[in-house]
Amino acid sequence: MKMRWICAPVAGVLAAAALALPVRAEETGAALTVTDQSGAAQPSLCDASRATKQTLEAGQTLTITADAPLQGLYLEFDRPANWVLCLPDGSCQKQSSGFLHEYLPLDTPVTECSITLPEGAVLCEIYGFDTAPPGWVQQWQPPEGQADLLLMPTHADDEHLWFGGAMPYYAGERGLEVQVAYLISHWDQPVRPHELLDGLWTVGVTRYPVISDFPDYYADNIDQARALYNEEELRAWQVEQLRRFRPAVVVGHDLNGEYGHGVHCLNAESLLLAADAAADPAQYPASADRYGVWDTPKIYLHLYPENQIIMDWENMPLSAFGGKTAFEMAQEGFACHASQQGVFHVMGAGGWYDCRKFGLARTTVGPDVQGGDFFENVEIPSLQPTPTPTPSPTP
Repeated sequence: MKMRWICAPVAGVLAAAALALPVRAEETGAALTVTDQSGAAQPSLCDASRATKQTLEAGQTLTITADAPLQGLYLEFDRPANWVLCLPDGSCQKQSSGFLHEYLPLDTPVTECSITLPEGAVLCEIYGFDTAPPGWVQQWQPPEGQADLLLMPTHADDEHLWFGGAMPYYAGERGLEVQVAYLISHWDQPVRPHELLDGLWTVGVTRYPVISDFPDYYADNIDQARALYNEEELRAWQVEQLRRFRPAVVVGHDLNGEYGHGVHCLNAESLLLAADAAADPAQYPASADRYGVWDTPKIYLHLYPENQIIMDWENMPLSAFGGKTAFEMAQEGFACHASQQGVFHVMGAGGWYDCRKFGLARTTVGPDVQGGDFFENVEIPSLQPTPTPTPSPTP
């Protein structure tokens, strides 16, 4: 029986341990044997470690043999890749979700199957399950359809550090449609995309994230950030996300960049301009033609000084997580980012970057009165009844 390590709160974890945190073990399912086209065994693809990955040749086929009939496969890539699954009956199906971690249920249980991958695909791990997969297996939903809440962090881990319990509360506890769209990609740091997905899944997000192609640069201030990034391209990307997901509420960064990070500043400042542009069909017409326009009802920014509310994550127990608070779950989500430990931590009451403090920076529905809920004064799209089609008149 193999074991799988998953993340939980831990401090001072070395970056080298980022691919496997020895905190809590869970069973990884059926025992597998993976062989290549020559018949050679490939044990590194089923050793429960993302660090032992393989780059595959064009059209290379791997055969997977299990000790029990498999009901599902779970693949972890180094980069998302299209792949083809073939079953013993000769049927094949192409997988093209673009997910870095992908679970595929099998309609008919099998003890042997094969997968074919494109040239250059880098595969980290294969798991097979002869029963329903355990909770750590990430069964992502595509980033499609209207979102109730859109979070727009800059980097992987910002969503936990600065937005605190927003994801565990609204996605995990209340089951709302929560979409995360990251301004910066981390493909040049192989562990970080895995940490990103692990963190989201840990706190209850099930919609696969959107990640831009903008590279990761540090900027001491917003002027440096403007010199590093094309503002027009950045804003076009933000406008596209607003139009694509039509959120009732958006949450973004502190205008001062939390600890002064210039790209955080640029992300927040540009977001407010993007919200105005997204409502104007004359601006960024390509995304307007594709998605239509959208006037975002509410935008909250972290630490924004006006129209402030306190989201009391520390005193918000969540039944979906066994009574842990939204704040504790934010800590667990951040703990999945093992490579980023040791500098920042999730801060609550009294912290310089208090993740409970937000201000309503843009609203089409008036100011908050009650406080304590991002959705005050707005209807939650996913909870609205589906309109009943009007029957066609009888001729």
